[in-house]
Formats: sequence, structure tokens, C-alpha cells
Amino acid sequence: MNAASIKKARDEAKRFMALVQPALDHEEGEARIWPSPARSALRRASMDLTRALADMRRPS
Repeated sequence: MNAASIKKARDEAKRFMALVQPALDHEEGEARIWPSPARSALRRASMDLTRALADMRRPS
């Protein structure tokens, strides 16, 4: 674990959290489309966050 990997994980977590509300708003709205761009962006951010967390746990 090093400072760069911690910062990367922090940045990915912030990006993920910023996308949560738009995805929830889209799901609750009347003009839903499937698949939604908001959900797709959230899913991608989730995968990037998972990768950053795994990289952070690797020995440096």
C-alpha cells in the first residue's frame, strides 16, 4: 500500500459516490429507459473502484 494507490482509491470512491444519486434519480423518474446511461456509468465506476481497492491492497 502506498500513497498513490490510496489516492487513486479515494478518487474512484468519490467518482462512484457522485454517480449514485443520478442513477437513483433515473430509476425513480417516469422517463426511464433501459439500459440507462446513469446505471451504466455507475456500474463502470463500481468496477473501477473495485480495481483501485484491489491495487491498494497489493504490497508495494
